[in-house]
Amino acid sequence: MPELLNRSVEQDSSDRSRPARSRTFGSQWEMTLTVTERCLGPVRDIARAHLRCWGMAQAEGVVLLGITELLANVLRHAAVKEARLLVQATVDGVCVTVADFDPRLPTVRVPDPFAETGRGLPLLQALAEGFGVAPSPSGKVVWFRAGCAGEGTGPPAAGSVAELGSGSAVRLAVSPGGSR
Repeated sequence: MPELLNRSVEQDSSDRSRPARSRTFGSQWEMTLTVTERCLGPVRDIARAHLRCWGMAQAEGVVLLGITELLANVLRHAAVKEARLLVQATVDGVCVTVADFDPRLPTVRVPDPFAETGRGLPLLQALAEGFGVAPSPSGKVVWFRAGCAGEGTGPPAAGSVAELGSGSAVRLAVSPGGSR
């Protein structure tokens, strides 16, 4: 499993964007990538390896669903497909942040029962212990928090500052069931 922690994500050969970059600092993992359909599986594999390494396997289902949903939304809706994924293990759970360069904020709506899409964010909001969206100087940040009752590692604690690139930062001040 350690080899997965440092694994890179292949970008499509037709993609002329920058290659994916990934870094791990203790209980924090970040990846900057151009989102494609092919990258979603490898990103989940790498996230799963980090969660297990940190002793956060209990949060795996919600975290992997949330990462997939937020990156798929970048793929479907953002004008620029580059995103930064940040996953942080805290004392009582996992905080996940996806930042992209599209300033349009997503809205969580009651899905049409006959529609084939539109259920991801409401499902994530229902499963996560916290969920929120905020504009950023370069686009937007969407975050969620998944709990790990009885599991966990120490740092970084909720409220720590995570750099999101280009000098911008977000303070992960989350509360159960709410947004910031």
